[in-house]
Amino acid sequence: MEVTQINFLGITVTEPFTWLTNWTVAAFSFYFGHMLFHAKSGDRQRSYWSVFFLFMGIASTTGGTAHGFIRYVGNNFHYAAWIFTGVAVFGAQMASLEIIKGSGLYRPLKWFIIVELVVMTAAVVFLQSFETVRVNSALGLIGMALPLQLYGFKVGGMNRNGIIALGIVSNAVPALIHAAKFSYNRWFNFNDLSHIVMIGCFYIIYLGAKKAPLAQAKVQVSASN
Repeated sequence: MEVTQINFLGITVTEPFTWLTNWTVAAFSFYFGHMLFHAKSGDRQRSYWSVFFLFMGIASTTGGTAHGFIRYVGNNFHYAAWIFTGVAVFGAQMASLEIIKGSGLYRPLKWFIIVELVVMTAAVVFLQSFETVRVNSALGLIGMALPLQLYGFKVGGMNRNGIIALGIVSNAVPALIHAAKFSYNRWFNFNDLSHIVMIGCFYIIYLGAKKAPLAQAKVQVSASN
């Protein structure tokens, strides 16, 4: 696909709409993270979701800079954005693990996601392939965070987890747009469309994360499980 570019005040901006939509995602992510971090009735789930949004904001800022100013910053900004995305997924996983904190599964799953983050980071550094981001996001969000959120909703009756689960599932839409390379035209392509849809998906997650937890509603997994 031909890379679009414009010249502004002597600066060459490549993929201008991808740069702008990435930074738009970053602005919303920073806002969501800020609101969750400074919530008066914060809890650990909410705190970890603020970490998710913080690093998604950093990843989107860095990624947008790479798309718009690749001639000046080089590909390393892309790789940094991918690693920051991995840290964001780690935050989502830690938030979801809070649902089963105190159970026998908590510690081994925590170590699993720490190792997963290390492996993903190493894969980005050595393979330099976006597929590492796809695999890590699918494993972290669909493979772990979503089942735990659904468990919290079904067993613990925690509505916040049901809303978060819906937000995670909805992220399949921008993922499909990106995978199918569905574009309006060469200026507003699949990257840009997926970014716009992603903002709505993140908003759903934010709506769930900001809800106050039910009193003593933390789910404990029995030893028999």
